[in-house]
Amino acid sequence: MKWIRKYKKLFLSTGLGMLAAAFIAYRLGAPGCYSGALLGVAILLKMLFLTAVFSTKGFRPGLWLYFILAGVALILISLLFKTVFPVRILYQILFYSAISLKMTGLVLMFFSQKE
Repeated sequence: MKWIRKYKKLFLSTGLGMLAAAFIAYRLGAPGCYSGALLGVAILLKMLFLTAVFSTKGFRPGLWLYFILAGVALILISLLFKTVFPVRILYQILFYSAISLKMTGLVLMFFSQKE
């Protein structure tokens, strides 16, 4: 577990870079297996980063983090209703709710950092 904490900044930056590469590959019309593989690696690296953050000694999550994590969970659930069970209205409700939760968490994070 110590090696995860040692490389947490590397996991974050590489994961975000892979996420950008997946988006660019998707927009350029690359086959779905390429952008899907890049997206999968990006999610794996972000999970390793979150594991490193949560396992840090003395870490106490704030309300802002719970809002952001709830938004991430809603985005993953909304993807199910976009691809597996295509219910457009339910997908849109979940997706936009997830965005609003993540934005609320971001605003709360900025205000909690100033205190």
